[in-house]
Amino acid sequence: GDLLQNVRKLKSLGIETQFLTANMTSMGNSEFVLTIFGALAQEESRNISENVKWGLRNKYTKGGCHTSRLLGYKTGKSEHLEIIPEEAEVVKYIFRRYLEGQSINGISKELENKGYTTIRGSKTWGFTTVRNILENEKYIGDVLSQKTYTVDYLSGKRVANDGVLPKYYVENDHEPIISREDFYRVKEEKQRRTELRKGIEDEL
Repeated sequence: GDLLQNVRKLKSLGIETQFLTANMTSMGNSEFVLTIFGALAQEESRNISENVKWGLRNKYTKGGCHTSRLLGYKTGKSEHLEIIPEEAEVVKYIFRRYLEGQSINGISKELENKGYTTIRGSKTWGFTTVRNILENEKYIGDVLSQKTYTVDYLSGKRVANDGVLPKYYVENDHEPIISREDFYRVKEEKQRRTELRKGIEDEL
């Protein structure tokens, strides 16, 4: 692993590595011991990760578990999402304009012209940013947890959860910004536009 590579790198430079916790050095034929040490470190990382996962799953089933910051909301003391009124207005604008027939790219340009900033403080609104807002169930007060999961315990790399782990859907977890009716109207409209585009492409 990384540990072994780093130790070898140091060793090639003539630097002796000392492990205070394991009471051993890299000089001599201790690469085998190092491999064991690295494997133990990885296992410990995995155990910690598993414990964290169990804790999160426990919370998922009860709702109120939100990891990343979301436009329109902040995490309150009870760990449930609380509305930030001025940001919620931007979210409402995005949904309203889409239902009025504006395209996602068109909405992006409008937001930029109005000088609105994204959650990361950018004045540029990408297609994906606007699309993700239109698709996020949190805006109707629900939470779908475990959309992604960690595949590499040491690097923390995450991938989309395609049914490998259970997903937890909690309804009415927090105060909504968008009505359920509008949210599902957007979903239907997106589907309609996709089929329309596909029909045009098929004719070409």
